[in-house]
Order: sequence, then C-alpha cells, then structure tokens
Amino acid sequence: MQPERQVLGFLVRGAVSDEHLFESIARALGLPPGGAARFDVDGPADAAVLVETTLRPAGFRTDVTLYADASRASGAPGLTSLDVATRVSALLGEEVLVSPPADDPAVATTWLLVTPEGKRFRANEVSLGDDEDSVDIDRASLRPI
Repeated sequence: MQPERQVLGFLVRGAVSDEHLFESIARALGLPPGGAARFDVDGPADAAVLVETTLRPAGFRTDVTLYADASRASGAPGLTSLDVATRVSALLGEEVLVSPPADDPAVATTWLLVTPEGKRFRANEVSLGDDEDSVDIDRASLRPI
C-alpha cells in the first residue's frame, strides 16, 4: 500500500543542485541521507520525501514541490510549506518564497519570504516583463510578519 503523501512547495532564490537540495530537505525533516529523492513517475517511490524541481529562468530560480510521507518526517503530520521552507532556507543559506495559506485573503497577490536567518516577510510579486515563468518580489513591499 502506497503511503499517503502531503504536498508541500516553495521557491528558492538560487539555482540549487539536486544533491544539495535533497540533502537539505532530508536534514530539515529529520530523515537519514537518501530520505529525499527525485520524483519519478516510473521509478520507485520508497523515499520518505519525493522531490520535483523546475528551474526558472529568473527571479526565484528553483521551484520545489515535495510529496512527503508525513508519517516518516519530523514534525508530522502538521507540516506546512512554511515550516519546511524555513528549515530548508537555513540549511541552503538561500531566501525562499512560500505561498500564503489558502485562507489568507491576500493569497493571489502576495508571497511569504523567508530568509536564511529565519526572518519572515510578506512581499508583493513583481513582474519580470515578458518572462511569465519567473517569480520575483518587490523588495520595497517587504512587511515583517
């Protein structure tokens, strides 16, 4: 029987290697090395966390989606994208963006920025021109939360 997987996600400022990202995710969730692995529809799904990444051309470059077996990850079952992103941000030394919770009235226009030091801000998205696949924020819009 396949484990029930919780979907979590965030965007990392830099273009992060899979090896470094997967190691940081595993450590952030209290998993042993190899506890996070690439999501592959045709491959084995026995890792506690399956990771799907997309590299964006500008702004916050690494788009990360996690499929976590909450029964095997530290802090389960109440993990949120913000919790995981905060832990991973510190381990990577990179800023991360997280969508606000679905019940947040500003969910369509703002992001939550987490710094490697654990500071959290609400931020407005900024257009990067014709590049629809990229996400960045307006630094002047940062508001501590």
